[in-house]
Amino acid sequence: MSCDKQPNLEQYRRYLRVLADMQLNPRFRSKEDVSDVVQTTLLRAYQDLDGFRGSSEVELRAWLKTILTHTLINLVNKYQAQKRDIRLERSIDQQLQESALRIINEPSAEQTSPSQHLIRQERAEQLADAMGSLLEAECNAVMLKHVHGWKVSDIAVHLDRSPEAVAGLLRRGLKKLRNKLNAVEHHGGNE
Repeated sequence: MSCDKQPNLEQYRRYLRVLADMQLNPRFRSKEDVSDVVQTTLLRAYQDLDGFRGSSEVELRAWLKTILTHTLINLVNKYQAQKRDIRLERSIDQQLQESALRIINEPSAEQTSPSQHLIRQERAEQLADAMGSLLEAECNAVMLKHVHGWKVSDIAVHLDRSPEAVAGLLRRGLKKLRNKLNAVEHHGGNE
């Protein structure tokens, strides 16, 4: 990314949607749609584009995640007055890393070296990108099961599908995610 060229933030819409899906409690969505949260985030980013001081895509993604976090916290405050939502106060990076570990079946470690932390953070970013490539129903099922910890029966009711259909969405979604993440790993991030 060049310093004199303004970034096209629209290309980060799906990425932000995955992050918002991970952070926003699905039961809270009866009040706000995730697409609206992403739209508000992008609007705020465009309004403050002159305030972005980074020069790399990594810095731009971090800046967008910060704006998304503030958007979500403001949204929760709007509906819950003075109540705090501890889930939203957790770092998006932390949630993304934990989700990546669960989805790719890697054990979680309480203490990691700085290099292991960087590897896990990179893997989490790859997961967010891979989640954006799933069909919407697959993404929703995987998100509800592996990020929010819902039971298959609850997901079936929420998505208005049979438990068997949800199980199929989960199988296909996880298979696609693992294949995509393995391809990224074996090709050094250059698909």
